[in-house]
Amino acid sequence: EWMLALILSTTSLGVVLPVLKEKNLSDTIFGQTVLMSALMADFLTMLLISLLATYLEGGLNIEMLLVLFLFVALAILYRTGILIRKSRRIGKVVAELSSATAQIRLRTCLALLVGFIVLAEMLNSEMILGAFFAGIVISLVSEGPEGKIEKELEAFGFSFFIPIFFILVGVGFDIGELTSSDEALLLVPILLIGAFIVKFVPVLFFRFFFTWKETIAAGSLLSARLSLIIAASIIALELELITPAVNSAIILVAIITVTIAPIMFAYLMPNLAKEEE
Repeated sequence: EWMLALILSTTSLGVVLPVLKEKNLSDTIFGQTVLMSALMADFLTMLLISLLATYLEGGLNIEMLLVLFLFVALAILYRTGILIRKSRRIGKVVAELSSATAQIRLRTCLALLVGFIVLAEMLNSEMILGAFFAGIVISLVSEGPEGKIEKELEAFGFSFFIPIFFILVGVGFDIGELTSSDEALLLVPILLIGAFIVKFVPVLFFRFFFTWKETIAAGSLLSARLSLIIAASIIALELELITPAVNSAIILVAIITVTIAPIMFAYLMPNLAKEEE
């Protein structure tokens, strides 16, 4: 099934980036290549899931092309952000309003997030695609090597949004449905094997540029799934493409991969990380 294939194609950029940063590899050629691979996998998967969901809900129609307006909004906001950054007067005002109670940068980022989510819903796309586009805009126009706004968003997200998301995931994880379904229990090891295969096979192209150890390490890290696979599974559940038992099996696979993958990467890369320091 196409949706299940897309679900397994997901990666967790939210896991890949922190792990690479911890190993001091995020600024290396290897780290940037892994990040780009994770970014493209997440972006293409979300785009295809959004298009597939639109198709399944209304068939092949002009509404599927409405997602292109997200790209138009992305381009307009990117150009606007660049112009604002070049204006010294506006930059001075923004800098003054970025501290204390105003927190204009953080509020602007949250407004972008809400705006893109609403736009995605209006265009019959998925909310996760809109949120991803908001993140791209913020990344492209944010100032600085210091990554101040990124740290503020991380603090806000990890302390508020992400815990709520995983509380809801825990509520939706029906272990009773999983254990009562022999089909779903059998599906867990199959999905787990497939989850690693779909990442390790494409990542063999890394071998043309990196060592075998780096290639295997990249495959293991890219095999980590977390928020996106769960969001994709929920979409499939809402579309009645999978059963609650299969949804719980996918969540369990996500938990296993996000636990095993960083451990495998840390085992393979510690010496290489020290050489980069």
